[in-house]
Amino acid sequence: MKRFPNYYQNRRRLKELQYDNVKFRPTVNDINEWFPILNEQIFGNKLSNFTEVSVKKLRKTHAYFNYDDSRKDMNTSLEMHCVFSSKKLFVEILAHEMIHHFQHSYNEPLGHGPTFLAWSDNLKLRGLTLYKVA
Repeated sequence: MKRFPNYYQNRRRLKELQYDNVKFRPTVNDINEWFPILNEQIFGNKLSNFTEVSVKKLRKTHAYFNYDDSRKDMNTSLEMHCVFSSKKLFVEILAHEMIHHFQHSYNEPLGHGPTFLAWSDNLKLRGLTLYKVA
């Protein structure tokens, strides 16, 4: 695997994230900053960018991954909640949604089954927790 110049710095950034109980209010720029880091560190740069990204107040969840298979360009979108209890939780939820993006991109069953849970050790090696939500 080709290593990018910031590979080890990005790995360190992930490991240094902590639950600091300081509310984190993400922006689209935060998503665009962390997506390539997670893509490199966890997914080996195999994911394409989301077609659309937004931050808004969501009810009952931290994020949504949406897709439209009726379009040839595999239109995908990500909606993230506007407040998280910590920056680390934000990054972990982003990684969670990126797993769904991977499942969709590589025709794996979508959901929280075996293809989802298989990523747990990969995230744990980088100091992250994989949350399975119903």
